[in-house]
Amino acid sequence: MSTLEQNSNWMKKLLFALGALFVVVGIARQWPLAGKTYMEFIEGKGYLALMLGLIMIVLGFAVPLLMDEDS
Repeated sequence: MSTLEQNSNWMKKLLFALGALFVVVGIARQWPLAGKTYMEFIEGKGYLALMLGLIMIVLGFAVPLLMDEDS
């Protein structure tokens, strides 16, 4: 396994872990989710953490593309 692959795997795991943590924190701060209107949801305390977590998870999937890894 090359250094680039090791770095790619490490970065992917880091982004997934941090993304999952932010998603959990965002959902916990938004709780309860049911019964909220759209505006109440996006103005809630956990919205930014939730969106940041989802973006980090998507970036975790895109790490091989961002690092220009040839598979």
